[in-house]
Amino acid sequence: MVYEVKVNELAEEFGVHRNTIRNWINSGTLPAQEGPGRRYLIQLEDYRKLCEKYGRTPRIDVTQSPVQPPLDTELPIDNFDTEPSLLTGKSSSLYSEPALADTCNTCGSCASSCPISGVDGLDPRKIVRMAFLGFEEELLASDWPWKCTLCGRCEESCPMNVRIVELMRALRASRPRGKVPSPIQKGITTCLEKGNNLGIPKTDFMDLLSSLGKELHNSDCPGFSTPIDVRGSRLLITINSKEPFAQPENMTWWWRIFHAAKESWTISSENWEGVNWALYSGDDNAMKTIVERIVDNMERLNCQALLLPECGHAYYATRLGLQRWFPETLEKFTVYSVFDLLMEYISEKRITLDNTTHTQLTAIHDSCNYGRKSLKTFGNAFYEESRAIVQACCPNYTELLPNRNDTYCCGAGGGAWASPYTVERVYYGSKKARQIKESKAKLIVTSCHNCKDQMEKSLNREFDLDIEVKYIWELVAQSLTRVLS
Repeated sequence: MVYEVKVNELAEEFGVHRNTIRNWINSGTLPAQEGPGRRYLIQLEDYRKLCEKYGRTPRIDVTQSPVQPPLDTELPIDNFDTEPSLLTGKSSSLYSEPALADTCNTCGSCASSCPISGVDGLDPRKIVRMAFLGFEEELLASDWPWKCTLCGRCEESCPMNVRIVELMRALRASRPRGKVPSPIQKGITTCLEKGNNLGIPKTDFMDLLSSLGKELHNSDCPGFSTPIDVRGSRLLITINSKEPFAQPENMTWWWRIFHAAKESWTISSENWEGVNWALYSGDDNAMKTIVERIVDNMERLNCQALLLPECGHAYYATRLGLQRWFPETLEKFTVYSVFDLLMEYISEKRITLDNTTHTQLTAIHDSCNYGRKSLKTFGNAFYEESRAIVQACCPNYTELLPNRNDTYCCGAGGGAWASPYTVERVYYGSKKARQIKESKAKLIVTSCHNCKDQMEKSLNREFDLDIEVKYIWELVAQSLTRVLS
């Protein structure tokens, strides 16, 4: 049995400064392990000894710690009147082929790779075995599938190639829609009804785009106006609705790049949402509808190319939807990731970059969706492209370790940033925070909105990282040597 407590609570209990508690833990005077939500896990016996040492009355009952019999004690065997449990061949609809569960050899590689394994009993290996044995109701009643970020690190380590992420998404899909975390389900419903996750009215959206365009014309980009519903443009752009809702100036980073590159581009006035939260909830019907709207906009506006959303999961969801339901679109149109387009601009010298603007030590956070998940699903990750772009802007570069396919998820993926499991999300991110601290980087560059929010607004504060976090396209926009009119 363990005592789970925060440092400041333990400091108050023993009448010392919290730094004293930290020193006890770091020196081994108080054996403790890190737990969720900046808490520590202390064995009851160690807690009892500490109380005795400092003459304190334990706050909790330390007499309940189980007593183990001596090793040479023979346990009675005639007092067990419970019949052994029998597996009755329970069927499961969670998987349809061996690669989803029953090739698992319970080696534990997935559990050792998962940053949240052990929290509230979560263990990828346990989930796989429960699915195989037919414990579907028990799995659906648990919150494990929603605390998982679907990052795929477990699959990367699995020697049997069990498709654990697909299984977790199947669990999410099997839960009644009324029991999906409400922010996610509300966003999906609103998007289907109003064309974007936050229900921004069309007139408000268009007025905002026009106003931002005028501001850009009057500042850095003379002659600029925001192109809305411009037929025949080369490039169609989708938007993450959180930007016009809460961070409208963030949209202009891309606009500055397009202006400098003399790009022909446009935004649709309707169904412009690029984020597809149905990937999170496992709702394939909704996911297909949202992707189909993007295809319809491509056809209606007669565009030649699509810039897939910069948010990591939105890129993955859109690309997966095109591949699964609209493969002809991938043949008909050019489909860009943010890395593809930026590399094209740089290699064709449509933009030039100044590498003296950002001189602090810089590192890349590899997005799970742009990285190992894209590599597994589409056969291509964007590790080297992202490094080429960042190093063209930042001369002082270092790596987070591990990186690329082995990198740790920041903890905000899979809908975790919008879900109510805040303590688990912060605990999950502790490994990413450790990576950043050990690298000594002061600027972290990412390609995902949720990753940026988690590192900038959560991990930065919780773990005293003292870092700046930028989108990769924000970094490029700030590094442009000139903006062409």
